[in-house]
Amino acid sequence: MKIATERRAAIGRHLAIILLFLTASIASRAGVAEVEALLQRYERQSDADKWQPATELLQQLHSEDEGYVAIKFTAASDTKEIAAEVYVNTCDYFYNHNDYDRAIVMGEKALAPCKGGAMEADLLNVLAMSHMRLAHYEQAASYAKQCYALDARGGDHDMMSSSLNTIAGIYMAANQPQEAEKYILKAIAEAHKVNNPARLAVLEGMASEIYHAQVNDNKALDYINRSIEYERQLGKSDRLLVRQVQKASVLNGLKRYTEAEKLLKQIMPDLEASADRHTLAIACNKLGMALFSLNREREAVPYFRRAAAILQKLGDLGNELHSRRGLYESLWYSNPDSAKIELDRFDLIKDSLYRTASAQGLARINAELDNDWLRKSNSEKQATINRQRVIIVAGILATILIALGIWWWMRRRMRRREAALRKIIDELQKPASSEPTAATHALSSDDRDYLNRIVTIVERALPDGDLSIEAIADAMCTTRGNLNRKVKSITGNSTQQFVLGLRVEHACRLLAESDTPVTDVGHRCGFDNAVTFSRAFKRIKGVSPTQYRAEHYQE
Repeated sequence: MKIATERRAAIGRHLAIILLFLTASIASRAGVAEVEALLQRYERQSDADKWQPATELLQQLHSEDEGYVAIKFTAASDTKEIAAEVYVNTCDYFYNHNDYDRAIVMGEKALAPCKGGAMEADLLNVLAMSHMRLAHYEQAASYAKQCYALDARGGDHDMMSSSLNTIAGIYMAANQPQEAEKYILKAIAEAHKVNNPARLAVLEGMASEIYHAQVNDNKALDYINRSIEYERQLGKSDRLLVRQVQKASVLNGLKRYTEAEKLLKQIMPDLEASADRHTLAIACNKLGMALFSLNREREAVPYFRRAAAILQKLGDLGNELHSRRGLYESLWYSNPDSAKIELDRFDLIKDSLYRTASAQGLARINAELDNDWLRKSNSEKQATINRQRVIIVAGILATILIALGIWWWMRRRMRRREAALRKIIDELQKPASSEPTAATHALSSDDRDYLNRIVTIVERALPDGDLSIEAIADAMCTTRGNLNRKVKSITGNSTQQFVLGLRVEHACRLLAESDTPVTDVGHRCGFDNAVTFSRAFKRIKGVSPTQYRAEHYQE
């Protein structure tokens, strides 16, 4: 079975991110169809003959991913053991291919043959996560609790804390922070028994989020302070910045706006220097909120604008929404025309979120946005709006033109990026084959979005960030194996080759558009030295960086 306990730990660490991304990539249809056909054949066979299709099925899984073990059964193999291996592995397979309904069906068939076996805990964990992804929170919590019970029986306190953190995350996803509280407290107690600072930093941070959701910010502050101390001990500077921004949010909740302002301005230079644009944008939002609450609206505006620009570029509509609301409120008295433009943008984003959210998510978003308050506030200011009617109409027309311009620009940018992606894929395939592959055709919308997320992660990490496959998989909220399989299915190349192609393509732009020295270009694209850069560039482009600049540079 390919399921590893590390996945369970990773799920606990990144649950908040996973909850925002409830859909992922779909693997090769041909591979899935072959697995389904073998599974149907297995289930149609009599018990005496099931060993043959079971062997072929596990071999098929292994051929797609070496993490699956190709077990060879015989006529003498125990039918219960065969059933356990078949259903546990196919449960994991369908989960990895985002077919959560099928994963649940296979997992439930595996429960009986796995009862009391070594695979039972991991099976329960996959069932819990499958139900959570389908927003079946009650069933998800039930399986997660059974998984925890098995971990507790085994006496592994570290895994117990991980299982409890998963349960807490499920209750937070279900908007039940009161239930989440008791599980995170148990998780922290278990982690203390094995003195795992890295896990405690995560758990204390989760506890702070839970108490912040309960509007119990005094406790939230205690937990985030401890989380910050753990991160300092671990020397994780990037994660420390994230915790400090989280602390500023708690300070705002406590109406300690001056302290929040001081903290955020203190860490702002480090945030500016880091590659984490998302945390920088959140910090700008929190600083804008603190300044607005201190009646310093003019000072708040540039921070909200900075946050909105970054978040719009990153495609984070949820947080951009808060930036637009902050701009609307901050601009109202000084520049009502601009305030109206921001309100229109607010409504546009909100409508987009409503179209894509689930029914349950809609209720949460509606509550968070406090839409009734906005409409009431707008109504109270109607007298002022009437005096500015002509200007507002002009503002609306301008907004429409701006929106059309943004739409055209984004559409053009998307086409240019897709062309660049196809070019990278084709160039990477030249040494291997002269035959065109499926990857050279137009990318599907899902595939293009998946690759664009990788492009964004790589661009953020350049020049000195972590460009390892593990780091990219972590940012994509998936495992290294899943990432490699998906990139391979789209591009025909490994993730490492694709990322190298992105770095070289970035170098091409710098060589063609600037007079930056070739050595510096290589460094900006993540290469340690000029020799490594030149070799990689020539292998993909067929010419050296210097030759490429001579042919393409435009002053």
